[in-house]
Amino acid sequence: MKVFLSGAALGFTGKLLYRGYDAAHPDESSSLSFSSSSVSSSPGSEGSWLPSVSCYKSIENSLQFTFKPAEVFSARFQPYTLGEVIPITHDVALFRFLLPNPNDEFNLKPCSTLQACYKHGVQAMDQCYRFYTPVTANHTKGYFDIIVKRKNSGLMTTHLFGMHIGDKLLFRNVAFKIQYRPNKWEHIGMIAGGTGFTPMLQIIRHALTEPLEPGTVDKTRLSFLYCNRTENHILLKGLFDRLAKDYPKRFKLFFTVDRAVNEKEWKKQPNTYLGYVTEQMIKDTMPAPNTKNSVIMLCGPDHLLHHVAGTPMHTMSAMSGGLNIQPGAPDLNNLVQLGGVLAALGYQDEQIYRF
Repeated sequence: MKVFLSGAALGFTGKLLYRGYDAAHPDESSSLSFSSSSVSSSPGSEGSWLPSVSCYKSIENSLQFTFKPAEVFSARFQPYTLGEVIPITHDVALFRFLLPNPNDEFNLKPCSTLQACYKHGVQAMDQCYRFYTPVTANHTKGYFDIIVKRKNSGLMTTHLFGMHIGDKLLFRNVAFKIQYRPNKWEHIGMIAGGTGFTPMLQIIRHALTEPLEPGTVDKTRLSFLYCNRTENHILLKGLFDRLAKDYPKRFKLFFTVDRAVNEKEWKKQPNTYLGYVTEQMIKDTMPAPNTKNSVIMLCGPDHLLHHVAGTPMHTMSAMSGGLNIQPGAPDLNNLVQLGGVLAALGYQDEQIYRF
């Protein structure tokens, strides 16, 4: 027998499906055993029985629950069930996948991501791989969320947007070469576009909200320039605004849009810009080239990384061109010489990290 819990019972919207206890495979959840010989009859009405003292002792000694929770994430691909799809814009949606058990906690160290995989043919090579950094806060129980932009030529996005509730997708954990730890840098600058905000959010959340060991105080300052087509395309703006409000001394938030739907109102808002990233924007928002112990992190569409950091378009197309296997972006991005606006301002290769 399998027990399934609906999403409504767990406070989620939409239809959710949880894998419950499987009586056919009790070793996957818990085990309980004790000897029936420890039970003895005691006088009672109509032949009823009561367990003896020895029975209680036997149960106490042998009542051993051995929990074997599946790894939430590992280096090996594991299937995760799609529990909900939440449209955000006309071409962007949040996909909520369920952890193996509802009490499992989501927990990814920054900077790490998930690699998704699905098989779309009969040949061994007919497998599609893509990287996604979840937007879920650590210690969230039962699920994780990824935000995906639909691409007409994208193998994985076409598959994702065609999935139904209850379908499964394979994921595994992959760590980036760069790692965040408290006070590793004094100042981190971030420039992202569209759904490229996801690794930035992971670091921002960890730096500002993650509990630390006693006696440790994270003083890392963060500056984030978030680039979008219009103000209506800004994803999770409310969340970023709240973090900036809650941590004003450590987190500075800036926005730029290619064009404003309401330019007059847009210009009235603080820390906003209009147009592509310029040298002046970077001077205003990012740690300067001569700032010691700082780094600028980048993630976003091909044209953004090409414009800001000079990443060749042919390098970017290897990761966004709809190939079966998406190369590890940092491995390719950070091998090419820095160019673009950042190079013009005097930044060096070792000061920039491209996700």
